[in-house]
Amino acid sequence: MIALYYLIFVVVITTLFIRIERFLPIFVFVFSLATLYLFIGLNAHQLIVWILALILTLVNLVLFVPFFRLLIVKPIVSRFASKAKLSISDTEKVAMECGDTHWEKQLFSNQLNWDKLLSVETKPLSTIEQDFIDNKVPELCNTFNQFGLSDQTLNQIKSEGFWSLNIPQEYGGLNFSAQAHAKILTQLSSYNTSLAVTVMVPNSLGPAELILHYGTDQQKQNLLPKLATGEEIPCFALTSTEAGSDAGAMIDSGVVCQQDYQGEKTLGIRLNWDKRYTTLAPMATLIGLAFKTYDPDGLIGDASSLGITCALVNSALDGVSIGRHHHPIGSEFTNGPHQGKDVFIPMSAVIGGQRMIGQGWSMLMESLSLGRGVSLPSLSMAGVELSLKTSLEYALIRKQFKQSLYRFQGVAEKIVPMAADALEMKAMQTFHLNLLDQGLNPSISSSILKYHHTEALRKNVNRAMDIHGGKAVMLGKSNYLSNIYQVIPIAITVEGANILTRSMIIFGQGLMRCHPFLKDELESLERKDYSLFNKILGSHLAHQASVKVKSLVFALSCGLLAKAPENVRGITKPYYRQLASISASYAFLVEMVLMKYGPGIKFQESMNGLFTDLLIKMYGISTLLKYSEKLGSNVDNLIQWTIEQRIHQSQILLKEICDQFKFSIFFKWIVLPWGINQTKPAISLQNKVINLLINDQQLKDSLTKDVLFIQDSPLDELEQAYKLAIEAEKVYKRVKYVDTLDAIDALLDQQQINQQEHQLLLNLTELRQKVLAVDDYED
Repeated sequence: MIALYYLIFVVVITTLFIRIERFLPIFVFVFSLATLYLFIGLNAHQLIVWILALILTLVNLVLFVPFFRLLIVKPIVSRFASKAKLSISDTEKVAMECGDTHWEKQLFSNQLNWDKLLSVETKPLSTIEQDFIDNKVPELCNTFNQFGLSDQTLNQIKSEGFWSLNIPQEYGGLNFSAQAHAKILTQLSSYNTSLAVTVMVPNSLGPAELILHYGTDQQKQNLLPKLATGEEIPCFALTSTEAGSDAGAMIDSGVVCQQDYQGEKTLGIRLNWDKRYTTLAPMATLIGLAFKTYDPDGLIGDASSLGITCALVNSALDGVSIGRHHHPIGSEFTNGPHQGKDVFIPMSAVIGGQRMIGQGWSMLMESLSLGRGVSLPSLSMAGVELSLKTSLEYALIRKQFKQSLYRFQGVAEKIVPMAADALEMKAMQTFHLNLLDQGLNPSISSSILKYHHTEALRKNVNRAMDIHGGKAVMLGKSNYLSNIYQVIPIAITVEGANILTRSMIIFGQGLMRCHPFLKDELESLERKDYSLFNKILGSHLAHQASVKVKSLVFALSCGLLAKAPENVRGITKPYYRQLASISASYAFLVEMVLMKYGPGIKFQESMNGLFTDLLIKMYGISTLLKYSEKLGSNVDNLIQWTIEQRIHQSQILLKEICDQFKFSIFFKWIVLPWGINQTKPAISLQNKVINLLINDQQLKDSLTKDVLFIQDSPLDELEQAYKLAIEAEKVYKRVKYVDTLDAIDALLDQQQINQQEHQLLLNLTELRQKVLAVDDYED
């Protein structure tokens, strides 16, 4: 009976604790007394009671008495710190400090403020932005359709301001919002990826972006107007023969020196470089160059090694070798290598001037958000929208065994996840773009989007290829998937290869930026400020206890005891609670993995990858919940399928993380006491979703609205055939399916269909043959 009272007491106290964390010391003390009372009430041996009392006293002293904790912590930590070498490198410090954090920090620490998520607003596009998207973008695509990446197309890109999307109007740019920027790139990418990349790169990490944020007034006044109009064609060179993902390994160098320049003795930098994979390099007039800087003669200070610097180099200077081409797989955009031999530039060519020498790494890290968070996700969004749109339409038009492909569950198993990914990607991207338009620079969120969206591109284009079969295999104008299929490796590789992004960047940077105490603890240890460390550690221990209790209680209650926001749609409220439960388990396992590996966690790349995967799942669920608040009830089945599948995958990831610990059963008891209790979405739900996607054209259009195509193109023919097929489905509910002209005529002769229906079936059959056709050649 005493044990039962104790259990009830624990449940009540724990429930209060998860609501009022600041009273942790009181609750721990009460727990300790209750535990002692339990053992006394059970007539435990007196020695056991005294040992238990001693242990509980020590626990309370260490947790909540700073002076006592310092006596124990200082000798242990000082020895541990010296052995573990807890110093933080300069590059790691830069990565820690660059950019902003937002919702990902709340997920990481389980400090969920739903208002922070739900209050992020989407601003509508301006009239100018909408007009540009409605008119200038299709006009550029028409020009490209006629001339390819020719001078005519490039001149239109320049004259219409496609290279000035982010440049302020005072310098002749368009200064569009992140939402407009992304929409333009998505539409261009859906039409042709080479055209999109040609527009994308100057608007991403490059001279314009770096000058805008770090350049001198003279650089802004002289160069931004020329970059806006295309008078100067930019490229940016970071990757070299020895340095790919590891920029610190670059061998490109700049030595501070004095040299005759334009008739005067000038302080500057002598450059030597060998770069490759530089988009627009063969046509560029202005090279943004990253290099390591050295000052062996002490001309500008005492240090000889000054770090990475970014400078602007005129491609016509003596010693510059440029103009050769690479051929990116399946693409036409301009890309190539270039070299420099003893190229002299004055200090005024350094972006930001002499004071910014050695600040290049910081500049690059802070400026990566456009490429990672806007450009590549937009290209990926286009690929997934195109894959979904064409797969849905083709699956209705294409028949096998006298049934449309979508009626086969094996095909539905490909299409429904595609729609779920498209919905989630839109939610994640919309949320991220809103943060950018608020003036934030969320670096971790940018990395999440880059990795998630490009991997989704890879998965979903391959799903579309499976559905289209031979239609997607044969190259030619009729193949609308080949272009996006061939560009997948490029999206995966650039702006931080996905292997690196998953196994090192997202979770590694997340630990430092999103953990509520770790960064401050490491900095205090580096300064050997043990008193400050002791104070932070106390809060950290309280946090650790909090997330452990929350994880267990939320998991035991299947999320029912977790807090959900008010005034949200009824269908979504349980999912908010389940998300809170997963977040608590995530935060608890972060604490456990830190205890297991300590500073060595950054070398545990496979473990980092699992935590990255789970963080991305939580981020996707969060943004999808927010996004769904403004959707109609017709999307509920798709929302349900998407979130249930993500929660199921999240629980699998929790189990995989627990399995990496020696006593995994202990961790599973806390985070998964009922095991993986969220099943995969039911097949019956999948069947509802596929029928919804096929028959609800408004929903299909909302998921694929940025796919751009011109009249009489294969995509246009496919859409027209789809619309006719939807109408024909009503006819085929009454009559037997036929697919030849003679059979259709026979239906009319037998008065099974009227003249209007006869013409509909004839038009569909004719158009269907065009859609199913592939290109062939004489040799």
